[in-house]
Amino acid sequence: MAQQNTVKEFFELEKGELLDIESLFKKEKDLEAIASALLEGTFKAYDLKNKDSLDRFLDFLDFKVKTGRPHIINLAYPAMRMVDSELEQKVIQVLNYHLFPDIILRILKFFTRNMHNSDANLNIAYLIEAEDIIKSIYDTFVLFRNDIFIPDPDKRTLNVKRIQQYPPTKDNTHSSPLDAACRLKYILEFIALKQRTDHIYTAQDILVCTVKKRFAGSFRPLPRLSYRSL
Repeated sequence: MAQQNTVKEFFELEKGELLDIESLFKKEKDLEAIASALLEGTFKAYDLKNKDSLDRFLDFLDFKVKTGRPHIINLAYPAMRMVDSELEQKVIQVLNYHLFPDIILRILKFFTRNMHNSDANLNIAYLIEAEDIIKSIYDTFVLFRNDIFIPDPDKRTLNVKRIQQYPPTKDNTHSSPLDAACRLKYILEFIALKQRTDHIYTAQDILVCTVKKRFAGSFRPLPRLSYRSL
C-alpha cells in the first residue's frame, strides 16, 4: 500500500512539472525570459543521475508532440506535431535560438539514449532548425561512425557513453556506436527532407560505411540508392 502511494505521488510530481513548463510558455510572452527560467533550473540539479530542467523540457516536448497530430513528409519517416501551433512556434524559437548552446548536449543525450523507438526521435527532430544544432548532430554522427571499428569494446563505446552521460564502467549493451550512428543518420535524413542541409552534409556524408576499391587501394563511398539528393 505504501509503495502504491509513492508511485502515485511520483506520477503527480511528473505531471505537475510538465504542466508547469506548459504554463510558463503560455503565460510568458518574453521568449528570453522563458529560456532564462529553464536555464536557471539546471543550476539547481547537482546530481547528474537526476534530470535537470532542460532534460525535463525535452521530455515535455516529447509528450506534447507524441500526443499531437501525425505529420508524415515521407512514409519512411513518421513524425508527429503539436496540436497547439502557437505553442509549437514558441518552442521552436526557444529551443533553437534562446537555449543554445546549453541545449545541445541534452538533445544528443535524448537521441542516443532512445535505442528502443527511433521513430520517437523524429518528434524532437522536427522542432530543430538551427544550423548549429544540426551540425552538432552531424559531427556526433561522424564521431560515432569513426568509433565503430575500434577493436576494444570498452574504448569503442566510450564516446557514446559520454554523450549518454553513462559512467565508463556501465555495461556496453546500450552504447553501441553503430546503433547510435544509425539513429543519428535516421534523424539527419529526416531533417534534410524538411529543410536544406547540403551546406552542412550531403547524402554521401552520412553513409555509415565505405568500400575499398580492389586495385586502387583507396576508399570510396557506397553508391547512392537513388539520384535524388537529400
